[in-house]
Amino acid sequence: MADHSRRTEPETDRTDAATPWPLLVAVGLVGSEVGIVVDLTPVAVGGLVIFAASVAGILADADYVDRPLALAAKFGAAFVAVGAVLIAHATGTVPIGLLDPLSGLASRGAALVVAGVVTTVGAGLLRSRRA
Repeated sequence: MADHSRRTEPETDRTDAATPWPLLVAVGLVGSEVGIVVDLTPVAVGGLVIFAASVAGILADADYVDRPLALAAKFGAAFVAVGAVLIAHATGTVPIGLLDPLSGLASRGAALVVAGVVTTVGAGLLRSRRA
């Protein structure tokens, strides 16, 4: 019989200390929801930027992604795309039947576009500073 009382796993540099990412994900999600529902654009933009950055950070911390800044930039691009669709619908450029009963889509779409631009530009600036 083999003795399994000792660990045979290789030592790693990672510690199991608590990370701030889950709290930041929650704060970003709540901030973005409150800002979008109550139509407070600065709160929505800040919440979405925090949410995108913290999700990228938590995935990098768990070793699911190698480049968290690229992931954050992709979140930003998705925010811009969804925001542009909401603005296009609100201005009547692209009518979408499912969105007809909703109101205030232009300001919410603008918040998404601004958050996407801030997230993408921020990720690009951080990436250029590290290079």
